Amino acid sequence: MEKITFLSYDGLKIEAEIFGKSDHAVILAHGKIFDMQSWEAFAKFLEDQGFSAIPFNFRGYGNSQSKDFKYEFDVVGAIDYALKDHKRVSVIGASMGGAATLRALEMGKPIDGLVLLSPAGLPNNFSDLGGKAKKALVVFSKGDFVFDTATEISKSLPFETETLIFNGNLHAQNLFRDSEIATELKSKISTFLRSVEGI
Repeated sequence: MEKITFLSYDGLKIEAEIFGKSDHAVILAHGKIFDMQSWEAFAKFLEDQGFSAIPFNFRGYGNSQSKDFKYEFDVVGAIDYALKDHKRVSVIGASMGGAATLRALEMGKPIDGLVLLSPAGLPNNFSDLGGKAKKALVVFSKGDFVFDTATEISKSLPFETETLIFNGNLHAQNLFRDSEIATELKSKISTFLRSVEGI
C-alpha cells in the first residue's frame, strides 16, 4: 500500500491510498459515517484479485482539505488521477459516496464499471449518465433506509445494470460486516469488475 494525494476537481488536496499495481483501478468512495480506512480489508481483497484499489478520504475527512460538501468534485479528481496511469477505471461508491459518484459521472469522464452500495442520493438527471459507464451493479438490503432510492437508481440507469438485494437492513459498507453477505458480495463485485474488462 502506498499513500498518495490527488487534487479534486476544484483543487483541494485529497488524501488517498493505492493498493496493488494493475491496469484496472478501482476507486473506493466511502459513506458519510465511514472513511477510507473502512475500505482497507476490501482494498486488500481487490489487490489479491489483481486490481489496483484506490480508497480516498472525502473533503473534510482525515487529512483531506475541507471547503464545502461538493463531494462529487472529489470523485471527479479521483477518476482523473486514476486515468493517468490505468487503462481501465471503475468506481465503487457507498451511500453518500454512491450519490457523489453519480453526480461526478454527470460532469466527468466515462468509466468502465460502476458499483453502488446502498446509494443515498439520485443524480441530477439520469439522461446525463448515458455512456458514462459500461455497466453497473447496484447492491442494497431489503430493510435499508435507502431502499426506494436504490431501487429507483437500479431501474433508471441508462446502461446495463445488475441488482443484488440482501435480506436484513445492513447499509453500505456495513454489508461487509456480515461474513455470509461479505463472501457473496466480494465474489460478485470481483466477477462484475472482471466482466467490464471484456467489453
